[in-house]
Amino acid sequence: MNNQITKKPFYKPAAIGLALIIVSVLIAISGPLGSRIGWWDYSFAIKVITWSAYSAALASVLCLSGLVMARPGGKRRGFVVSLLGIAVIVPILLFLQSWKEAKQTTPPILDISTNTKNPPEYWNAPNSRIYGGPEIASLQKEAYPDIKPLVLPISANKAFDLSVEIIRKKGWKLWEPDRKEGHIEATEKTFWFKFSDDVVIHITEINKNSSRIDMRSSSRFGGGGDGGTNAKRIRLFFKALKKRSQM
Repeated sequence: MNNQITKKPFYKPAAIGLALIIVSVLIAISGPLGSRIGWWDYSFAIKVITWSAYSAALASVLCLSGLVMARPGGKRRGFVVSLLGIAVIVPILLFLQSWKEAKQTTPPILDISTNTKNPPEYWNAPNSRIYGGPEIASLQKEAYPDIKPLVLPISANKAFDLSVEIIRKKGWKLWEPDRKEGHIEATEKTFWFKFSDDVVIHITEINKNSSRIDMRSSSRFGGGGDGGTNAKRIRLFFKALKKRSQM
């Protein structure tokens, strides 16, 4: 009687798929990293990310084939490797797809303001962007109808203090806040490319126990659209400010 157990052969495309996924992730990271340190410009970085997405798509096909060909109870090994590859790549592909859709569906604007008739101006932040007027305001209203001034049942001084507190908590660079004028400016760097986006907040006293907060968020550099980044920044800041005002 032969008790020797024959080891199942490994399904090689599963290993190739996982290796290609790792390479794809490294390539995707190199795109914005190379742009940040000056190896190439933003356009080339986007091409690098696009190439990584194509290779990741191919890798996912290989891993999916591994789920079938190396399934438990089958004649080949590699199911766990294939499953690991899918678990890594699917969230990344979904993120890249959502980022692409955001770029394609949002308007070609880089300057968002809650007050489009008289947007707050930059006094200290080195942002030279001039608000585009009625044309930009119309595009903003259509794409982001929720971007409006925030009215809170707190004094202007309280709104000022809370705004500065939130900016510091977020780690943004604060530019010489002016309490008397109710004027606050800050700069946030985007996560991947480290682009500088500036915000200006203007607080107006309605009465002793009520204030209006206007906010403008602008990309310092670039053309085209921002993928909704500036509108999202205003939403999140107002959400945090509203929450802190109720504590």
